[in-house]
Amino acid sequence: MSTYASTQIWLWLIFKFMFLVVVTFQSQLSTNHPISLIYSTTKDIRNFTFTKSRDKPKTSVLIRNYTFISAIDFHYAKKKMCWSDQELSSIYCCDYDGNVADNKKKIIGDISSPDGLAIDWFTNNIYWTDSDFNQIVVATIEGKHRKVLFWTDIDQPRAIAVVPMKGLLFWTDWGEVPKIERAGMNGDPNTRRVIVSEHIYWPNSITVDYEAEKIYWLDGKLLFIKVMDYDGKHLHTILDSKGLSYPYALSQISTKLFWTDWKTSAINFYDFDTKHQPTELCIATQVIDVKVYSKERQILKPHACEINNGGCSHLCLLAPEPPLYSCACPIGIKLVDNKTCADGPKEVLLLARKTDIYIIYLDSPDYSVKPIPLNNVVYSIAVDFDPIEKYIYWSDDEVRKIQKATLDGKDQQDVIMAEIRDPDGIALDWIGRNIYWADTGTDRIEVARLTGGYRKVIIGDGLIDPRGIAVAPELGWLFWSDWNEKDTKVERSNLDGSERIQIVRHNLGWPNGITLDIPNRKIYWCDAKKDRIEFSNMDGEDRKELINENVLHPFGFSLMGTYLYWTDWQRRTIDRAHKETGDNRELIVDQMENVMGLKAVRLERPTGWNLCKENNGNCSQLCLYRNNKTRLCACQIDFELARDKQRCLKADAFLLFTMKDKIGRVSIMNEPIENNFHIPNIKHASSIDFDSNSLRIYWSDSRLRAIMRAYMNGSEPQKVIDLGLASPEGIAVDWLGLNIYWTDPISHRIEVARLAGTSRKTLLWDGTYEPRSIVLDPVSGYMYWSEWGQSNSIKKAAMNGSRQRKLISTNGKAFGLTLDYDKKRLYWAENMENKSAIWSADLDGNDKKTIAREGVYNPTGLALYKEHIYWTSGNQLYRALKYDGSALTRVMSLSENPTDLIMYQSAKQNQTNQCAISNGGCSHLCLALPSENPEESTKYTCACPTHYVLQNNECIPPSNFMIYSLKNVAVRLVPDISDCPEAVLSVQGLKAVRSIDYDPKNNVMYWIDGKVHAIKSSNIGSQLVNLVVPSSNDIRPFDIAIDAIGRLLFWTCAVQNIINVTRLDNSNPFGNLKAKDGEHPRLIVIHVTKRLLFYTDVGDTPQLIRTRLDGSHRIIITKASDITALAVDTENDSIVWSQGQSIYISNIDGENKHVLVNESKSKITQLTVHLGWLYWVDKDLNQLQRLELTTGKSRTTLPIQVSHVVDLISVKKPQNHSCYDQVKCSHFCLLNGTYPHCACPHGKMLQEDKGSCQTIPNCGPERFTCTAVSSESRDCIPISWRCDRQNDCSDGSDEWDCPSCQAHQFRCQDGHCIDKSYVCNNVDDCVDRSDEKNCCENGFQCPHTEVCLPSTSICDGNEDCADGSDERECQSQSSHVEIWKGLVFLIIGFLAFMLLICMLFILRKKCLHREDVVEQPEDSLSPLDPNGHNKNLKLRKGIPDVVRMSMLNDSRPSTYDRRHITGASSSSNTNGSSSGCYPRETLNPPPSPATTAASTRASSPSRYRPYRHYRSINQPPPPTPNSTDVCDESDYNYPLSRRYEGSFPPPPTPRSHYHQESCPPSPSSRSSTYFSPLPPPPSPVAGPRGDSDS
Repeated sequence: MSTYASTQIWLWLIFKFMFLVVVTFQSQLSTNHPISLIYSTTKDIRNFTFTKSRDKPKTSVLIRNYTFISAIDFHYAKKKMCWSDQELSSIYCCDYDGNVADNKKKIIGDISSPDGLAIDWFTNNIYWTDSDFNQIVVATIEGKHRKVLFWTDIDQPRAIAVVPMKGLLFWTDWGEVPKIERAGMNGDPNTRRVIVSEHIYWPNSITVDYEAEKIYWLDGKLLFIKVMDYDGKHLHTILDSKGLSYPYALSQISTKLFWTDWKTSAINFYDFDTKHQPTELCIATQVIDVKVYSKERQILKPHACEINNGGCSHLCLLAPEPPLYSCACPIGIKLVDNKTCADGPKEVLLLARKTDIYIIYLDSPDYSVKPIPLNNVVYSIAVDFDPIEKYIYWSDDEVRKIQKATLDGKDQQDVIMAEIRDPDGIALDWIGRNIYWADTGTDRIEVARLTGGYRKVIIGDGLIDPRGIAVAPELGWLFWSDWNEKDTKVERSNLDGSERIQIVRHNLGWPNGITLDIPNRKIYWCDAKKDRIEFSNMDGEDRKELINENVLHPFGFSLMGTYLYWTDWQRRTIDRAHKETGDNRELIVDQMENVMGLKAVRLERPTGWNLCKENNGNCSQLCLYRNNKTRLCACQIDFELARDKQRCLKADAFLLFTMKDKIGRVSIMNEPIENNFHIPNIKHASSIDFDSNSLRIYWSDSRLRAIMRAYMNGSEPQKVIDLGLASPEGIAVDWLGLNIYWTDPISHRIEVARLAGTSRKTLLWDGTYEPRSIVLDPVSGYMYWSEWGQSNSIKKAAMNGSRQRKLISTNGKAFGLTLDYDKKRLYWAENMENKSAIWSADLDGNDKKTIAREGVYNPTGLALYKEHIYWTSGNQLYRALKYDGSALTRVMSLSENPTDLIMYQSAKQNQTNQCAISNGGCSHLCLALPSENPEESTKYTCACPTHYVLQNNECIPPSNFMIYSLKNVAVRLVPDISDCPEAVLSVQGLKAVRSIDYDPKNNVMYWIDGKVHAIKSSNIGSQLVNLVVPSSNDIRPFDIAIDAIGRLLFWTCAVQNIINVTRLDNSNPFGNLKAKDGEHPRLIVIHVTKRLLFYTDVGDTPQLIRTRLDGSHRIIITKASDITALAVDTENDSIVWSQGQSIYISNIDGENKHVLVNESKSKITQLTVHLGWLYWVDKDLNQLQRLELTTGKSRTTLPIQVSHVVDLISVKKPQNHSCYDQVKCSHFCLLNGTYPHCACPHGKMLQEDKGSCQTIPNCGPERFTCTAVSSESRDCIPISWRCDRQNDCSDGSDEWDCPSCQAHQFRCQDGHCIDKSYVCNNVDDCVDRSDEKNCCENGFQCPHTEVCLPSTSICDGNEDCADGSDERECQSQSSHVEIWKGLVFLIIGFLAFMLLICMLFILRKKCLHREDVVEQPEDSLSPLDPNGHNKNLKLRKGIPDVVRMSMLNDSRPSTYDRRHITGASSSSNTNGSSSGCYPRETLNPPPSPATTAASTRASSPSRYRPYRHYRSINQPPPPTPNSTDVCDESDYNYPLSRRYEGSFPPPPTPRSHYHQESCPPSPSSRSSTYFSPLPPPPSPVAGPRGDSDS
């Protein structure tokens, strides 16, 4: 056939085809009336009208700017249109007349995932499906009276349709068991039944032909549209897969069907009367739902709810059976009779879920869950309810508050917002109007009014991790649990904290929640470690186990009526069971993560009474009922109870006392009551003072060896000074200079610091003996203190320690010093063997007289207030006139013997001096000084911390000093100055110190922690401890040394026996020095300026060795086995070491060695050289001694306690060095003479830039690796060149550390020497076997290198000898070999080519030779066409058009494989043959196309997100738009798509089922990877908080 004829035939065929298309299109659109459609995309709702015209339909955008519109419907008579938005979790409606949509508003919110939507135009109700909660729900079209109709046996509901004239409701379910169900519109479970359950997979949509009483529905997986009657019978197919790509939404009118296609993103049309092929009408962007907007779709007929809403008070719902309707009530409300609903819910559960508070309605069987709209809920833990005012209370561990609000979320208020840390449990006394809470952070139980006022600590000691708490207001009892395993218990007390007892102590794990059965006097608790629920009488008797099955991790716990309710962390459930038998167990909520506290509530007003109910028991603040049917009026911490025991008054003065492990106050102006501050962890409080400026108290704890402080209510206790205190005794607060003074009788010192503990300075240390009690007069600039022991006196000095003088000699031990600031007199008490008295004198020590002897027996405290003096003898508190001791009165009996007593009076601290204003302008300490004469005002001086020098009002730190360390403290030592020679360094975290060093550049101390075998560091004054070298089994640091110039830390390891090097900033790995066989490095010091390293070797040959910092140029200084200490004199270039009972010295080359000190009885443990002096610690003499190093003279002993010193170092100010600025080295900087050069650690070599190090290449056992590389030399040289007395490496490293062999010896390649008779004796005498390597008995030996080759290497075509001598006489043989080689390669090549041809032929026949082929779908995920361009490829029939992401990524089985659930055989294949070249389809992908861009946004924290369906883990990707929307006439600029590139089902929800912060699926046992049975505190450790603080 000619080309012209062929062309004519093709043109005729094309014309014929187009003509048929036009005719078909016109015939399918033939109708007497236009058809109006409304359809939705994910973002908007649009409409268009079809007529007979072939013109492009005009599209209008009705609604825009939404996120994921999943369904639409309309109410034709009311001119309403409604739609659901899954991302916004709401349903919206607007007015719509067929042309214009306006007045849009949200009618229903807080829907987890609204999917399908249907309007009942008879009763004006709206029905929808919720695919998250798996519910069918109804409400009025105004959004009122929301009710759940069906909630059981629903997996993933989607489409929904109503038939109001029959009272029927239809919905589809694409879950694990796909189906279509029918039920009455009233939710009657008796009318519910499945009408389709076979040959169904993804029933995406359903629509009703009301006239013909038929149901049309489609399947997006099996690709068909079918029709059936209302009973599911007479089922037949309208369209099959030939006309469908991925149908999603369906609508019908007359004989015409319209549907959306998720894959093609188009609206399609089909007339099953004409039965022409389906037509694509319109293509939009991510088109979702479609509805035919016509009056014919909503014909009105008379119905049972038409008149007066059927007589129903709320909802009138149509039904399929007589009386054809039923009345219904909103969620959580019962139907009182057949018509009327109750006035509200009666029984509910209140649930704390971290970021939300939920209400669960118990009145209706669906147990509907509703979030309470609240703000700023971050980590809610506990919840309770006030049945009187109807407020819900909850605690939040993250925002650290207790808040309240009404049940509808209104009137949200803060109740407790200060000094609260982890309020794990709360309980309301609704009768007394008080709230109690247990705080795991402060280890206290507190009470306050429900309004938040009048707060008081009830229980403040003996608690570790209190959690559950419950109140029995009618009984006056308070119960709580403590889950800490050190002291697990359940306790009880009166509501005022009195009569505290432990009722359950043994066989407890983690008692998380407690609840009370008050009528039956029972207490219940849930144990999350023992996995059980128990109960007993309220005294702990008759203990019984109630439930021990399937209680995996109970937390929240409550009781109401006859049922117990609890939350389970692990199962993510809320359960209930009968309180007496544990039977009738029921699951209230399933798969809800983050279930915390729980409260079961009856909303009716309760009945109950106690003495606090009426008028708050006549108490002005707190009324606390007690079990003995009495009440106690109590006051908050800064108030006192008046003598009428009802009113609370503000006190101007009161007594503060210490009692070993207690601190408290006693009222002196009102009813004398002892109140403890409930401060935890007090071991032995010795002395106390206060600061009225900050309302803090300060005390010394002699057992903790610390000075502490806390607020007056006992909150926020913290250490002020905790380092270097031997036994802190007396303390005094300078309330004007804001300093604190203290005495230490063991170290014989008086010190001062800022109130926060900074700027510590020793004021008195020489000539002070056992200072005890101390008192200050900052107005006059004096301090007074008592001394015991050989001094027995009272002394006086200026507040900077100057002008010290003895004021009074005492007969016994003076203590309790106190000042009468008005009368200018000093009072104190003295204890003698049989006599005790209270004395007084003026402030110069004159006019001494006895004030009181009667009632004074071993007094322990003394205080003044106005005209009276107060003291304690034993546990009795006395008062008398301060002038002569008359009017003696016993005030009260205290609970214990106090250790100190002081009067708190804010008026005392109202005076002033120059330090009270801006700290006197001082940068650190402002210390008051007395004036020279009475007419002058008090002076002051600026002072610095010990060893700091004041220059221009700035404190300059010392640059040269020594540091010695004890096990837990480090002390700076600066001898020969006017200041105290010792100053404790503020370095936290020192424990079991073994060795120390100091970085003077950054003021960082490094030390070895001998307990954990790690190296740590800390900046001076910082609270942060850094881990430099972590501990491990193969690391045991022995000694450390710092190279301040190179910023390196050297440390020896007693396990690996090497010297390691770490960068001071620990930024990246460094390396180590090459270890020499048999060496065990231990002690180590560095000559920083000379770049030399000295270390002791305790290996095979104990010795002292010197090397460069990189370990090269090794020199033995001396050989000795008993070296105990090392030190370097960098000024005189000498090395000093202790050996035996002597100290030796030599120069750094090991020359001029001689004895410096020789003692017959000494044990020298530490050495250092500092400013020309040698210092050493002699443990036998317990002395720190020194002498001039150059002369060996001027030997002296320093008055320093050294019995526990573990290390001693010298610190010098860093000086300029050539390694700082002349050369930049990546690792080591060394000196060749005075010229710096770079070097590398072991395993690295220097690069050509002479500054950087690189990893040494693996030269193999036959090569030696040079430590430096250059362009002129190789980095690998033959091993035989090693130690051959020629420098073959550029740095000569091949000749380093080479032993010299004698004439009769053979030198092994590693440098060792053996006798020549051992060479070639078939025995490996060299470690490297080099003595047997060149023994050529049956081989060929290369003439120049002496390398021995096997006979097979001769004439093999390869030159194995360096000179090629093994191949010299092989030419003729070689030519034959080459010919044979060529033939062999030719034959092999031909065979390989033929094999390839055969394989290609078989593969083609297998993959492509089929009779039935289908066109490759335009699938962006296709493994054949990832970009969707290969349109001409043919696929074998049976290959699935859905290609999962999991297929392309790996070969693991899909999480959603239906066989995993149904038990289908792994070899079964429902999709055709399993053979072929393409991946098989996963059997059960989720019917969701994945999340769109909008769905990837974080969901609202207040929105409930239950545990998602397991099949949605591998959701497919979203549609990928790539073309123009042919229907778009709007001003939208979406990235539009003609084809969705991928055959994935449309979404049930815009969110991935796992797009949330939730737990993984609950495991079935504790061995699950999800659940770890660690202590279960819900209190978060830090923000943001986790589920556990363990």
